Amino acid sequence: MAAPSDQKATIIDGKAVAQTIRSEIAEEVRLLSEKYGKVPGLAVVIVGGRKDSQSYVSMKRKACAEVGIKSFDIDLPEQVSEAELISKVHELNVMPDVHGILVQLPLPKHINEEKVLGEISLEKDVDGFHPLNIGKLAMKGRDPLFLPCTPKAIILYSCLINCGNLI
Repeated sequence: MAAPSDQKATIIDGKAVAQTIRSEIAEEVRLLSEKYGKVPGLAVVIVGGRKDSQSYVSMKRKACAEVGIKSFDIDLPEQVSEAELISKVHELNVMPDVHGILVQLPLPKHINEEKVLGEISLEKDVDGFHPLNIGKLAMKGRDPLFLPCTPKAIILYSCLINCGNLI
């Protein structure tokens, strides 16, 4: 039988932690702007009008505004063709003021998500879904450019890291 523990649970104030992180990021953005005359830019691409996706993207855009990151809002209709979406991704890849690209998933059924995500420049893929980034996640001793932040990607990352001893 285990002995009783003298440790007590610590309650974490998530809102306070989030505010601290936002403040730190805002300061880093300010310093980047002062030192280099550049502000980080995030392009968020959303296809269609799914309420859950719209809400999630709205929160991302609000977070960018709070910390001083320039937000490039790309809202495309549900019927957009895969070729048009990929063309938009290619435009964002070469825009110097766009430092990160995020394509909100899921995409409509007529669009191949894997193909679209593979077209995002590796250096600008903030979700970490580019095939080369996923490959680096799976390889022991390799550092991906971006660690995934979505729950689905975190699960994948955890599985890859935990299986890393097999690689």
